[in-house]
Amino acid sequence: MANPQFNVTLDDIFRTTPVGPIQSSIGGVFYGINHRQTPTPIPINKDTNGLTFFVRPQLNLSNENIRNERKFIPLLTKEPSSIQRIIRSYLDPRLSNSDPLTFGSPFVDNTNAFIPLLTNHLISCSGWPDPVLETFTSRPGSHKEVFGYVDSNIDQYSSFDLTANFRNMSGDPITLLFYTWLTYQANVFEGILSPYPDFITNNEIDYNTRIYRLILDKNKKYVQKIGAVGACYPISVPLGGAYNFEHDVPFNQSNENISINFRCYGYTYNDDIVIKEFNEAVNIFNPSMRDSYINSNMQKIPPEGLALFNNRGYPRINPRTYELEWYVSKDQYVRLIGEYDRSSDVLNQSIQEPRTLDYSFDNSSDNTKINKIGKVATTSAQTTNTNINGFI
Repeated sequence: MANPQFNVTLDDIFRTTPVGPIQSSIGGVFYGINHRQTPTPIPINKDTNGLTFFVRPQLNLSNENIRNERKFIPLLTKEPSSIQRIIRSYLDPRLSNSDPLTFGSPFVDNTNAFIPLLTNHLISCSGWPDPVLETFTSRPGSHKEVFGYVDSNIDQYSSFDLTANFRNMSGDPITLLFYTWLTYQANVFEGILSPYPDFITNNEIDYNTRIYRLILDKNKKYVQKIGAVGACYPISVPLGGAYNFEHDVPFNQSNENISINFRCYGYTYNDDIVIKEFNEAVNIFNPSMRDSYINSNMQKIPPEGLALFNNRGYPRINPRTYELEWYVSKDQYVRLIGEYDRSSDVLNQSIQEPRTLDYSFDNSSDNTKINKIGKVATTSAQTTNTNINGFI
């Protein structure tokens, strides 16, 4: 019998080496058993930690309401750039939207559904539960035989606690934000403060928030995993540590990092309904992000422009491709791009045609000119008797 003929490719040659096949390495892992146990040249998973979003609550911090709590008097400040006004705008978006000049702040985007201060300073967020199934096991038979089956739901709606650690900043705004949040919750329970009437009518809790976790790919472009709690609210704030005293330590380091516990109810992992709910939360605060208006009012930021628009933009998860898209208004896009182009033109012109600065001194025959990037352009090596104090 004649020997069989094989059409050998480069991939077939690598298949017999410790390197393994190159072009079909990923497909081969899914298709069949690696019975030769050759190493596969497949890169390890390198998803980034992604982003964590905290939805703004709907506290009632109107003037008439907070006057009932003495601790909230500083929130009545008329200084729009103060930390108190920023916190008030974060926690009561309804009030800041009703009259931005009176109750808003230039550092708070009223059309943003989330609290950027918490997202930008988050260090860790731990305590997310693993999906676990409960099982039933029968009584042993005459030969100790048993059988069992799953008798629980994979979707869990019980309570659990999340711990979020934040890197604090000058002015300690994170501690003040959560202390205001907790104080409001306690006063609503005691009847000292009242939610907005529609929350009372609908029997809704106005101090709830929702935490979204987005796991992104290595380029931070696509959502690899998404999860969210059903609802949650903070239950502790580490304010007591700020009053500790140690003589040997010049600065109080107890509030450099802020640890906040959230009481959460239920969670959802990797369900497309979470993408819909995430986008809907963005749409509620910014109606221009709705599908019927987004093409006419908003501009998607291209990947090469994301650095220019950092700290700006509204997120949207594409439900078909899972791409995390960022949008700004068309007016803002045109304005910033125009400013960037003008700055680039000036910079390029300065580099291509450097402006010459004359640093010659009076009564001196030394005529030295130095260009913009610090190189000597022309030097007249004539003798001078001028004494230039401070340069010798």
